[in-house]
Amino acid sequence: MINLNAGPADKQQHAGGAFVCIVGPSGAGKDSLLIEARKGLAADEAIVFPRRLVTRSKNDTEDHDTITQEAFDAGVASGAFCLHWQAHGLSYALPHSVTDAVGAGQIVVCNVSRSVIPQIIEQFAHVYVVQISAPAEVIAERLLKRGRETAASIAARQERNRQLSADLSPDLTIMNTGPLEIGGEQLIRFLRDIAKAGN
Repeated sequence: MINLNAGPADKQQHAGGAFVCIVGPSGAGKDSLLIEARKGLAADEAIVFPRRLVTRSKNDTEDHDTITQEAFDAGVASGAFCLHWQAHGLSYALPHSVTDAVGAGQIVVCNVSRSVIPQIIEQFAHVYVVQISAPAEVIAERLLKRGRETAASIAARQERNRQLSADLSPDLTIMNTGPLEIGGEQLIRFLRDIAKAGN
């Protein structure tokens, strides 16, 4: 059963609106599952999948909009983002339209760093965490196939993953080792349950 988390009085109190954090190590398949869920929920206007701004060129494994580091820094200084963070040498941001969507009662679903979950909980009254995972050897193999990292950097990523996961209590964990359709359907059912609970 889905329980909406009651936040402190200074949080946004919007019936039905929620922020769903998609988290997990690089190589777990977060973006692939998000694409599956977005396709399956394309007709459901209550659930939205905002695009992140990232200081990295577009590629085949990540769905995002590219922003320069200079534009990112200027956006942070001017308060142009509702949320921003840095990870693995890259900068990430979400626009204020995310806050507007939650305020309108929509379920916002986004791939974020586990390190910013406390900030998200402070900002929004209803927050859920979905952890996407896979065995360490599977993740290492996927990262090696991308060809962007050395074995040493992959090992460092996996150690960081163990540290960040130690204190994480996700509302749903998806082991993404089978066909994408299976994990995608798990995520779709979870998001639909959240949407129903808010109505």
